[in-house]
Amino acid sequence: MKKILLTTTALMLSATMTWAQTSTGPGISDNATADSGTTASGNINTGTPFSSGAGGAMADAAAYADLGGAFTDALVNSTSLFGGSPAFGGSFNAGAYNSAGQLVNVDNQAANANLQFQVGNNNQSVNLQSGNAQESATLQSGDDNTGIISQTQSGNTAAIAQRGDDHASTIFQNGTDNAAVSAQIGGSNASIILQAGAENTAAHSQMGAGNTALTFQSDNKNIAAQVQFGHNNGSFISQGGGTSQNANAIDGTLASVSLGDISGGLTVGGAAVVAASMNSAASVQNGSGNTSGIIQQGNGNEAVNYQAN
Repeated sequence: MKKILLTTTALMLSATMTWAQTSTGPGISDNATADSGTTASGNINTGTPFSSGAGGAMADAAAYADLGGAFTDALVNSTSLFGGSPAFGGSFNAGAYNSAGQLVNVDNQAANANLQFQVGNNNQSVNLQSGNAQESATLQSGDDNTGIISQTQSGNTAAIAQRGDDHASTIFQNGTDNAAVSAQIGGSNASIILQAGAENTAAHSQMGAGNTALTFQSDNKNIAAQVQFGHNNGSFISQGGGTSQNANAIDGTLASVSLGDISGGLTVGGAAVVAASMNSAASVQNGSGNTSGIIQQGNGNEAVNYQAN
């Protein structure tokens, strides 16, 4: 099983289980979790398989964001991983909920399905889906938040949960059975997830203000999870080899991820966009002004970053 779990536990790397785990530090209960739901041979793990379109593969992703007891969570196909959520009380394909009792839940639809719930003022949410068996959900609670989900081909699933003001979340998925979630609480956090290929999984969890998390993944069964707690942290993960990548939504909206977008003097030479499959990357940053870049080319690589100040 290829899995990234970021939670309040010790650092562990296991080549046999392809499992990476790292600590968010004491007093922080938040985590982001991403699980491909398959072994290297493509077998379904134990637990209830969720049919997510072509091939019926299972991809799990969850992002929890908790700030001072107020929380907002985004989940995809996660009941088998986490034992279910009290807010949902059963299986679901895409959903989000928060401590104010607001929730959205899209459960196991035969065709494309989307649910959007906005509470507050001047929030903007866009859903674009073409192909088969795409499912997505967006929950915005606060003011001036923006969210866009664009999914093409088949079986992709995405969820966005925002609580607070001025957050921006972007999820573009082009391929088959990809899963992505973004949870933000506080103010002015930015999240961009771009995935192309099959069975890639990504989760972003951000708490505080002014944090930026960027992920690009291509080809098959790559896993990325990012947690940021504090202010003005920047985190970049590329599992397709390049230091920057652009993608267009169905309506032509352009989204881009770049190592340069998080600044901090990080420079990589010789990185190229190449085939990348079965890679795992995790980044946890606790504090203010931290920067992190993870770039992986090839297959079966694992990388973990943990920074606190």
